[in-house]
Amino acid sequence: MSFENTARHNAAVRGYILRMLVRGYRYTLAVRRISNDLVRNSMVLEPDIWEPLKYLYDMGFIEFTDKNITPDNAYIQDGVARLTTKGVQFIENGDYEEAGIDL
Repeated sequence: MSFENTARHNAAVRGYILRMLVRGYRYTLAVRRISNDLVRNSMVLEPDIWEPLKYLYDMGFIEFTDKNITPDNAYIQDGVARLTTKGVQFIENGDYEEAGIDL
């Protein structure tokens, strides 16, 4: 896969995660549920989705309900992700192409 295709795919995965969180109760979902949907739809091969979670976490778009959870251990610890106010504003204002997220 070329660099551009990989970048597009990663942006699509990040956008899918954000769209799933919007549909969750109070913008919140279990990381395993998100991961299972991504695997079921053949968007990722491995269920541990720490890379897109870390990207979204570092951008300030998501947080975890437990302060001991990080993007690296969210799948193993069965963490719960939640959209932040910044994440909701990002979604409401439309996509920002340079953010690396395809809504």
